[in-house]
Amino acid sequence: MFKRALVAASVAALFAAPAFADVSISGSAEMDLFYRTNNDKGNGDTGGKLLQEIAIVINVDGKDKLDSGDVLSWRLAQKVATPDRFDSWGIREAWIAYGGSWGTLKFGNQWSETYLIQDWPYGSKGFSGTVGEVPNVGFGQGIGYASPNFGGFNFSAVYDIGDAYGSDVQAYEVAGHFAAGNFNLDAGYYAAKDGLPVPAGRDWAGGPSSTRPNGLSEVNGVDYANWIVGGRATFGDFALRAAVRGASLDAGSADADQIGYLIGGTYSFGKNALSLGYFWQESELDGANQDDNTFETIGFQWDYALSKNTGAFLQIRHNMVGADWNSNAVIWQNADGLAASEDNATRILVGTWTGF
Repeated sequence: MFKRALVAASVAALFAAPAFADVSISGSAEMDLFYRTNNDKGNGDTGGKLLQEIAIVINVDGKDKLDSGDVLSWRLAQKVATPDRFDSWGIREAWIAYGGSWGTLKFGNQWSETYLIQDWPYGSKGFSGTVGEVPNVGFGQGIGYASPNFGGFNFSAVYDIGDAYGSDVQAYEVAGHFAAGNFNLDAGYYAAKDGLPVPAGRDWAGGPSSTRPNGLSEVNGVDYANWIVGGRATFGDFALRAAVRGASLDAGSADADQIGYLIGGTYSFGKNALSLGYFWQESELDGANQDDNTFETIGFQWDYALSKNTGAFLQIRHNMVGADWNSNAVIWQNADGLAASEDNATRILVGTWTGF
């Protein structure tokens, strides 16, 4: 009788135990092996070089349904094995959000939607370094709102309160998306006032930073902006994308401006997909020679599906630098062909990507 009572009490306690919030793990693993011409090896050596990069992303997500019907959610994300960035938990993402039918309010280290639009889909298929990377990666101290969907349209807005007490630096962003059938329109605008964005724990030049992840570096009198407008469409096995993006750096007597145009297409057949695109960018600096201060990229990629979750790819990217390319006028640009000299460069890459 005593044992039966213990069993009954144990079963009752089991069903009466409090429910725990849902926690899940997701991510991706990418392997890139590539050869790059005109690579800066140091000591004046600018020959070709074989390189490798491993990028493993781990996302830990949690959510809990509140008594009001809304949901509290959070994410802690990390990218490991990538040199010089995302080298500690929370640098990639670390936020808490409250969401419902009215939208989602997010606090903490979160992505810049303007950056995400440039990174994917417009910066994919060979343009990750020329279109898909900008300094304004995210908001380390962000307060953001994302709207629900209104007939295919949604928008978001984020404000960054800055890193230091008494600091004048601030940043904000507005972005929107529209989808109708096989057509998509994407747009985003990011701006920082009296300062510059610090991407993923690195300073403006790419070295380590003492600021918060995706923070802001205060530089009084310096304003920065980055924007993009793009469109995508699919027609059966064909997909097209086109975008225009710009950036500006207002530093008083040394104002710089960039504008770039991208067009690309993909043809899919069976397990294969072939992509080809072209990007042209021009930079201007007050008082500098503007005759040929251009940067061009031709990108090609062949994708092959190894499974539902894993794909292999061959990517070829060729960068061309204008004769009057001026580093002071370039707000940000891929290092291929520029670290060593103002010359053209080609990168040939093979790799795999798997999601989990």
